[in-house]
Amino acid sequence: MKKSYKIFYLFLALSLVFVFLVFTFLDITLNKQDNKNKVEIDKAKEELSKEINVSPEEEINEDTIIEYENYYTECEHVLREFEADKKKYIKMNEEKFKKNFKTNHEMKILRFDSDRIIIRISKDYLCPNHYIVGEYEGFVSIYKIDDEGKKTLFKKLDQSIEFFSDYDKNKLKKGILVDSIDDIGAIIENFIS
Repeated sequence: MKKSYKIFYLFLALSLVFVFLVFTFLDITLNKQDNKNKVEIDKAKEELSKEINVSPEEEINEDTIIEYENYYTECEHVLREFEADKKKYIKMNEEKFKKNFKTNHEMKILRFDSDRIIIRISKDYLCPNHYIVGEYEGFVSIYKIDDEGKKTLFKKLDQSIEFFSDYDKNKLKKGILVDSIDDIGAIIENFIS
């Protein structure tokens, strides 16, 4: 009998140790997750505080830098511009600025204070840094993307597409997007050779 009591007490002690270790592990894991969540919440609050103007009384003055962050959704490029004529905005707070700022695109004010204003303007087309190699009147041509995202004829080359394969003709008629003027030469060379 004594032997069975010893085994029972040993089993009970090991079970208690096991339960204690499981609860300790769970507590440590949950605390780590809580700390991780707190860090993520703090980061989100910090980001929001950067985007939200806490002081609505800030006004634009002659030293304020007004920056336009043009985001082009089709190519995901960002081009920055700075307002040269800010006289029309001087003495405006954020609310007045929003009412007077005209754009046909989605606009978001990322920062507004007397030192700097950053406005993100989303444009649903390609940025003006792109070219398209295509066809115009039966000849290989280069198109430039303008400030409104429309393609305009940049240069009509002397190379006729008359003897190109149907595949190449269709490719040119659809247009081949090129990221820079430097890349145009290689594409045209592929068609001519």
